[in-house]
Amino acid sequence: MTVTLFAAVVISTLTSSVYSYQRFQQQIPNGENVPNPCNRSTTWMGVGHQNLMGRGPQNPFGIDFAANNFTWNGTVCQKDSDGDGYSNGQELGDPNCTWSVGQSPSRTMNLTHPGICEPVGSSRCAYKNTWLTNCGNTKFDCPAINDSGVKNDTLAFPPTSVPTDETTYICHLFRLPNDSDADIIAIEPVIDNMEIMHHMLLYGCSGDVSRITHNESYLCGMGGGMECNSLIGLWGVGVAGQCLNPQLGFRIGPTGYQYAVLQIHWNNPMLKQNMTDSSGMRIYHTNHLRPNRGEIMMVGQNTLEIPPGNKNVSFSGSCAALCTKAVMNQSVYITSSALHMHLLGKSGIIRLYRNGQLLQVIDEVASYDYNTPTMIEFKTPIEMKPGDAIKVDCTFDSTLRNTTTYWGEGTSDEMCYGFFAYYPQIRDLNFCGQFKSVDVCGMKAVMSEHCDLPTFLTNTGSLPTLCSANCTNSKCANAVNAALMTGCQRDDDVREFIQKRMGSGFFDVLAKCALVQPPPSAVCTTPGANQIPSHCSQIKSYAGSIPLMAFVIYILRQF
Repeated sequence: MTVTLFAAVVISTLTSSVYSYQRFQQQIPNGENVPNPCNRSTTWMGVGHQNLMGRGPQNPFGIDFAANNFTWNGTVCQKDSDGDGYSNGQELGDPNCTWSVGQSPSRTMNLTHPGICEPVGSSRCAYKNTWLTNCGNTKFDCPAINDSGVKNDTLAFPPTSVPTDETTYICHLFRLPNDSDADIIAIEPVIDNMEIMHHMLLYGCSGDVSRITHNESYLCGMGGGMECNSLIGLWGVGVAGQCLNPQLGFRIGPTGYQYAVLQIHWNNPMLKQNMTDSSGMRIYHTNHLRPNRGEIMMVGQNTLEIPPGNKNVSFSGSCAALCTKAVMNQSVYITSSALHMHLLGKSGIIRLYRNGQLLQVIDEVASYDYNTPTMIEFKTPIEMKPGDAIKVDCTFDSTLRNTTTYWGEGTSDEMCYGFFAYYPQIRDLNFCGQFKSVDVCGMKAVMSEHCDLPTFLTNTGSLPTLCSANCTNSKCANAVNAALMTGCQRDDDVREFIQKRMGSGFFDVLAKCALVQPPPSAVCTTPGANQIPSHCSQIKSYAGSIPLMAFVIYILRQF
């Protein structure tokens, strides 16, 4: 079964450009006032789209308008795109095809939709509106929410001013029902201002939330923060809701999440003023606990550099075998999968490997559309064992770009991720992916196939302190030599990973002090993807070194 989903859906366009539907409204007469044929008290905001909010595939008028280079003139005005016997100009209040941008249309009343044959449901239109389901709306269908004992609570922002910035990430901390253990089994969006909605993510909080702003919304980044990093809910435009597999639920209450952070991404490309929003999510929960606690895991690549003018540019990101072996103590079962890229996304494939061999293709998208991404739900969950690997391959088309496109949060930046709902929950395994060749294994470890990165991080983490006075004291010397023996200082990806997040101070001290130390007797390099040489495991963290876990967490805070 395939249902539309995100991970981060944009204010979409009539093509894969970065222009918003709001701009196209201004390119046609009465573009902001076209009535919804299914409910004439409302307007069809995305006139050229099958979705009334303006995202996703084009309707017949949108196809004709795009073919005419998004220009209103006699050619597109005189067409009868929807086949109902009336020209597009007649339907939009410009029957003589004399309107131009900036003018007032000759008629502003009695408008009809140029992309939907009317009357909807008539014999003339029955075979012309075959794409029209639910009149452009998506109905949330989740039978489980009607079961006995299911309750619901709405987590909604208070009315909040929308900045006059194109992109805003804003968060709000909510206390969840906690009188007894319960499982969230479904999530439904509650949308206030659809005009600026981009996506919503709900993060369960496992840490101390005392430092998080209470009782008011606050600006934030992409994630929920270190204290709230377990993804348990998501929504994007065109998605009716999230109905979980019967095998899993997201546990709340005394033994589960007691707080959650809701993150909303507002997209205001027209920089409109005086807008507010109070959107949120409605969570459905029950005390009839599901068999397993679940979570959503993200797998992919945290660095991209896509050159311009290329039709096929491919990148990949993996949850490596060494990661799953290190952080998983049992098999997990994947119940759904979704591929996520941005506007340059062309195609993608997600594969599962076991013992270095392809086990199965989890998901394949031959023609990716950022505006209408999909989630594949598996009736029979897919088992992933410790030591298995998931690889996400993304192909991009940058022929319309004249500058390099990098990984980033913005619509015109790019991403390459897979999202997976799974059970049972592995704490802190919210992200398992890569920064180039450096493997980031959730909150458990940062590893590299090319060197003993854990030992390197343990010892270099304390260098600025141990070697602050001079390089000749024994603790500094031991830490420098232990770090040098790993060979990681020669790995470009490791250097970039640490420098981008920690600055160059560690390598500056290492380079300075290495000049006054005798060369290490051996270099610890890793011979295989899942092997660590015996002498590597014998290298110890010297007195004064900070614990590896603390340093790893410090690095991951920078994501």
